[in-house]
Amino acid sequence: MAEFLQYVIAGLSSGAIYALIALGWALIFNVSGVLNLAQGEFLMLGGMVFGYLEAHTGFPFAINIVLGIAAGVAIGLILDVAAIRRVRSQLLVPLILVTLGASFVLREVARISFGPDPIRHDYLVTGNPIDVGGAALLPETILTWAVVFAAVVGLGFFFRTTLYGKAMVACADDPVGARAVGISPSRMRSIAFGISGALAALGGILVVSLTSMSWDGGTLIGLKGFIAAVFGGLGGYEGAVIGGLSLGLLESLGAGYVSSSYKDVLSLALLVVLLLVRPQGLLRGRVIAS
Repeated sequence: MAEFLQYVIAGLSSGAIYALIALGWALIFNVSGVLNLAQGEFLMLGGMVFGYLEAHTGFPFAINIVLGIAAGVAIGLILDVAAIRRVRSQLLVPLILVTLGASFVLREVARISFGPDPIRHDYLVTGNPIDVGGAALLPETILTWAVVFAAVVGLGFFFRTTLYGKAMVACADDPVGARAVGISPSRMRSIAFGISGALAALGGILVVSLTSMSWDGGTLIGLKGFIAAVFGGLGGYEGAVIGGLSLGLLESLGAGYVSSSYKDVLSLALLVVLLLVRPQGLLRGRVIAS
């Protein structure tokens, strides 16, 4: 039982990171219909900016976190304003290709700027592990769960109570009607890219403190965030969190009881099965092909 609980804790910890990425995927897709293939690079840059500042500057810890998140927001806004808006076609494939090209560019920028070696930072929260049925629960893991919970609550508050949040919901429900009443879909898409960049960068900071991050380390995590978003249904943010936690559990239990060699294979196999059997996800989100 202690072994099983340890696998569950580890799975929920990595699943929380996937949930943050999945929230960004779902947010951009719902508002604009764009599948942002550079989502993993948002995470990578946010984490590496934070880790680099911690290692090479004397800035306060909190300032480095803010700058890491700001890097994710800035990259998201730049991608939308400088690239997405310039694509005249509204078809899905050209927009996807733009974000794919941006992901290659961002990886090279990170490799040149930060070097080829991974960046590692100590735990953001220190303290003795908590014993849970014989399994060790690290304070860092609790922080990761708390961050995801705060992100979900914050997004819910933003969409329900703020003017821009309600405008983004309107664009997601009916872009033509939203434009007719004076809401700018392009502005709402920029906000969506900025929020998505912030969520991903926050996930990158957590990854740097849990393991390490290199210039090419965001691609696979970004893909798993997409799998989590599809698993939960791209139409809902609750599904993104459920999908992320479920994917983390699947990977952890599969690595523990089958083989760690098949950890990534399980994720990709889940994506294939979902797209074939239930493309709308568990909670009946939007179908990707629509």
